[in-house]
Amino acid sequence: MSTFNVNLCHCSAVSPYNDMIVDDPVFDPSVHLALEMPAYTISMTDLGYDEEVRANTPTDIAATSCFRILSDEGVAAMYHVCQQLEAFTTSNPRVARNTRGGIYRSNFLRDFSCSPEVAAHHSQIMKTELTPLALGHNLAHVNYPPLELGKNIDKWHVDTLQVDTVMFVTDPNQVEGGEFQYFKGTKEDIANLRDLEQPIPTHKIITPPIKGAGYAVLQQGNYVVHQASALRTAGERITLVNGYSYADMAYPDYTAVGQLIHADPEEVVGAEYCHHMALRIGRQLQAFTNQPNFQLSLQAQAESLRKVQTELQLAIEQLDNARGQAMHHFGD
Repeated sequence: MSTFNVNLCHCSAVSPYNDMIVDDPVFDPSVHLALEMPAYTISMTDLGYDEEVRANTPTDIAATSCFRILSDEGVAAMYHVCQQLEAFTTSNPRVARNTRGGIYRSNFLRDFSCSPEVAAHHSQIMKTELTPLALGHNLAHVNYPPLELGKNIDKWHVDTLQVDTVMFVTDPNQVEGGEFQYFKGTKEDIANLRDLEQPIPTHKIITPPIKGAGYAVLQQGNYVVHQASALRTAGERITLVNGYSYADMAYPDYTAVGQLIHADPEEVVGAEYCHHMALRIGRQLQAFTNQPNFQLSLQAQAESLRKVQTELQLAIEQLDNARGQAMHHFGD
């Protein structure tokens, strides 16, 4: 009797690129991590989101104060990697200089971004289980300052994923400007301000203090409106944005394919999104394969399969309708 061995790779073993960085450290969590807890968190309720919106997420935590992720050795290694990745920068309508797909060019970055230790730590903070995002280009995104001084590093926006960390690879206290800031309000609130051509009230702009390189803020990126402000004097400012998904399949996926094609080649976006959704749907189908429920009615079994079918249909519709969308942001 033959057996089935389905091996689902969370991070794709296939790369769209041939070029790797020349000098790639080996990631060692016992050496490169110095995980700490944030001093406080901001809730979705604090930002003004109502119960209907909050029901779409498994946690009410919207954002955290800064906390440490990397040790001094980890900062040095990550900086070394990001310096080399700068040779692969691209731009899009929102960000002047970034590197995407770095996990395909650096095994250090890949292993850090997919680290189970880091994911478990962030899950503890968010009070819900998180898994590293399965879209390679959106998993680890590196921002560099624009070549033009005074231009915002990233405009006011929400992210194309569920949860992410914004981690400083360089010490933000060594430069003037370049602050990470978030809006104390909902994305609908800031959209209304922009429609009325009104400025953001200064008391609504929160600038969490960042202690140094290797420190980060964790947030529900699709709900927390945030920006990276301009440098006021020339200097080095590098941040790494790592993405995560909710492990709880009861909550819908959020991936804005129509936005991602402004940042990455269409064929890469399509391949990574299909990989991401195949993993998500495969995990749901795994229960039918390994743990069939003998207590359900025919109708209940059909409804369970129908949920998977609906998710697959929504994914197909995202791919079909991705073109023609403008890149969303709220300006500078």
